[in-house]
Amino acid sequence: MNHNLEIQKILLKLDTLSHPEDKINLLKQAIQIADANNDLDWGFDLRLDLISQEKDTSHCTESFPAFTWILSTYDANPELFNEDDFLWEYKWMAAAARRNVNISREQVESIMADLKARMERNGYTPRGYYSVMIYWNLFIGDMQEANKYLELRDNTPRDRMSHCPACELDTKVEIELIEGQLEKAITTANDLITKKLTCGVMPLATFCNLTYYLSKADNPRAEEFFAKAEEEIAEAEENDTSLISNISDLIYYLNKFDRNRGWEYFQKYADWEIGAEDSISFDFSKNILSLLKEDGEKQLTMSEKLPYYKADGNYNISELYDYYYQKAKNLAQQFDARNGTNSFSKALEETISI
Repeated sequence: MNHNLEIQKILLKLDTLSHPEDKINLLKQAIQIADANNDLDWGFDLRLDLISQEKDTSHCTESFPAFTWILSTYDANPELFNEDDFLWEYKWMAAAARRNVNISREQVESIMADLKARMERNGYTPRGYYSVMIYWNLFIGDMQEANKYLELRDNTPRDRMSHCPACELDTKVEIELIEGQLEKAITTANDLITKKLTCGVMPLATFCNLTYYLSKADNPRAEEFFAKAEEEIAEAEENDTSLISNISDLIYYLNKFDRNRGWEYFQKYADWEIGAEDSISFDFSKNILSLLKEDGEKQLTMSEKLPYYKADGNYNISELYDYYYQKAKNLAQQFDARNGTNSFSKALEETISI
């Protein structure tokens, strides 16, 4: 069979699938066919599709080699492709790089610098790059630099490479929450709360952030935003495991105000963390610790995929606590060593001291 027809036949199957993992596996088959036939055009487009599908999961396993191929193929054949076609995905990959503890700080910064250079030569303003830098500095705990880039972003014209208005506003809300300006953050978030501004994960991510930081401060309005977050989760894609970090924020809230439902969330979502990006795994492991602070054993219905799964459903809670604490501690140490800061260890210590 002609390889074009083989690939098109595979792509027709994508529309019949709902799980991102199944779609990724199909796209990998199509990529193998394209590569076997040295078809650069198909190889390019299929890898962009794969990256887009993996964005809706908690992991980033296939996207790194796929995007490395795209960059090297474009750089070797600039006359065949349009660099503009993959710059948006490059922003995703820059974010994924910072979340991977095995990518050095020098490599992360090199990736962000390369992204900036490619955006500039394609005629874009640095507004999208500034958003990437805001997130990087929030990630390493440098609030002064994050606010600097926030001001630069807001004073730079928008263009096609800018983050959407909903995401940009959510970033501002998150900074205010981190700084403890809770009431100001709620006011700032108004267009997200009323859904005047929305995008793929907004306002869900905003509601989860508000729930988390308000519950940390024992602010009663946390309940209001938890309810809103639950409404958004009910409408989200059933298999979107990329939401696990946000869901762990809600588990943190439930530990304080409704532990029984916290256990329900844990049983339902714990397997979404399997194979997750390092920082996502850290967030989940850290936030689940508050729920696991109890002695004795508990009957739980957990996924067979989990490494600590027990067929009889009887779990020692202290053992579960130790499992997630060691995972969070190891990741915190690795991230802090990579980033040259102590923000991850500080966040973990703050959680376990409560």
